[in-house]
Amino acid sequence: MPDNTYVLVAARMTDEDLLEALAHHEKYVDDMLTAMLDVAEKRGLTVLNAEALRAEIAGRIEPEEILQAIDEERPIPIELPELYSQTAILAFSIFFSPAFGGILFAMNMKRMQKKNGWLVVLLSFAVSAISGYVTWYYAKGTFLGILIPIACGLLLSEILWSRIFGKHQPYKHRRVIIPLVIALAIAIPLSYYMYEHPEQFGPQTTQHD
Repeated sequence: MPDNTYVLVAARMTDEDLLEALAHHEKYVDDMLTAMLDVAEKRGLTVLNAEALRAEIAGRIEPEEILQAIDEERPIPIELPELYSQTAILAFSIFFSPAFGGILFAMNMKRMQKKNGWLVVLLSFAVSAISGYVTWYYAKGTFLGILIPIACGLLLSEILWSRIFGKHQPYKHRRVIIPLVIALAIAIPLSYYMYEHPEQFGPQTTQHD
């Protein structure tokens, strides 16, 4: 029997979301898959290879755990992964830079044992550099200056999140105190230096006699 948290999440999903999630079952933990299969079965939905998927899930559970759960009449305890939330990734991308949001996202990928987190970090740093250049030289003080970080933050927190972790992946919110302190420790001195030495970051002009 899956954990009650997964059951509640699966019960709130629409038929279309259930079928889509089960079609990409590799993104979800076993308890979530079992909950979605149970809900789909109750609703009379046709899930391709449902029995094969149940057998695959059962094969990953130790027999001792199954016997103990049956004996005690309780579900096998499985802890939810602790991840930086979508809101945190979006906020760090907007208020600091897409690079910070990309780092948090990559740390989530590592915790969920997903590959190629370094590509997300590389992309977010590239976007940060482009955003900073465009903002400083062409869009200082305009809405365009924050449009790029917002777009990158939404890309990370919505599109890539759904594609890599799954749209309905349950998780616990990981505390952002340490990343926030680090981000402030970097951003405040850098902002002060840029304020005190604007000539080093503005366009250079050549004086002629």
